[in-house]
Amino acid sequence: MKLKEINRTAIQSWSPAQHHPIYLATGTRNTQLDASFSTNASLEFFDLDLTDPSLGMKSCGSLASSHRF
Repeated sequence: MKLKEINRTAIQSWSPAQHHPIYLATGTRNTQLDASFSTNASLEFFDLDLTDPSLGMKSCGSLASSHRF
């Protein structure tokens, strides 16, 4: 049984168990190269709301990063 899902290939980390609301952080990177041969990476945050019946997780924010995850 699925509770929630995010359609991403990413490294993930959960917020501490004592922290409410519960958040999921994902580190992703874009594998497409631009003209300068750089790739884009981002750190994204999602809210785990188990009262919402949908499978999706609400995005709380995103930060661009020059580091790969």
